[in-house]
Amino acid sequence: MDQPDSQQSVATAKVPSQALASLNRSFQAVLVSEEAAGIGRAVAQIVRGDGWREAKTSVVLVEAIMTWLGRDAVIPMGFYSNGTGPVEFLAKVGTHYITCLGLDTDENLIINCCERHRGARFSQSRVEETDISQPSARFTMGTPLAQRAADRLATLFADELDPEIARVVLGV
Repeated sequence: MDQPDSQQSVATAKVPSQALASLNRSFQAVLVSEEAAGIGRAVAQIVRGDGWREAKTSVVLVEAIMTWLGRDAVIPMGFYSNGTGPVEFLAKVGTHYITCLGLDTDENLIINCCERHRGARFSQSRVEETDISQPSARFTMGTPLAQRAADRLATLFADELDPEIARVVLGV
């Protein structure tokens, strides 16, 4: 009797590669460094926030990532909370997103953004491509201080993380 070979379908959780996990740790280390904290305080004044959290979710972080990895590799994205916003900016690089807390994936992105913005409802929130050159009272890149902060943060990333290796790990 011929019986076809049957394969069992096994669901496995996606585990980030060691290279991706290492890149994420190094990226987060830059964000928590003393120099980045100083940049964050300056940016917080620009965005009229009360600390580094607002600075990291601002367009300054995305601009720094675009400078570090190259504009061709990064798509600026906005997180729109409850239909308004954007309340946070992120960078899409390859199949990953770089947020204020490190690397994220499509599967977890909206959930994690909603958790960061406590009032955000999953069903009413979205992430979409955003033009970061458009003026916004909270997230402007139109000042020399914002540009210097983004340039310095990009330099910190480049000093710690080789941009070519990061592009390969992120799938660009």
